[in-house]
Amino acid sequence: MSKEIREILKGGDVKFTIKNTTTYSKGENGEYGYNLQVFKVDKEGLSISGEFGGMNVTKWGPSCVTLYSYNMLSKRTIGKINYKDITIKEIEVACSASLDNEWYYE
Repeated sequence: MSKEIREILKGGDVKFTIKNTTTYSKGENGEYGYNLQVFKVDKEGLSISGEFGGMNVTKWGPSCVTLYSYNMLSKRTIGKINYKDITIKEIEVACSASLDNEWYYE
């Protein structure tokens, strides 16, 4: 399962949640409360961002992704996210309009 999640995340344009990582926000039901924070992998799979900021990817390991960022004082922060704690929420897929309407012309 970890290998599949790693490959999906490396592909980019993916939204996901991490177990026990919550933020105070508007939920799917429209009410405010503590909900799972949604993170997004960029198109190239080089960074992961959340609601307030992001981190760069050092490497996509076999069991976790290693991240880093620098603050205003040039202090490096390192973090890891285990694949077993990740739940895929949404995968963005780009498609062309010509393929969408192809069935219409048959």
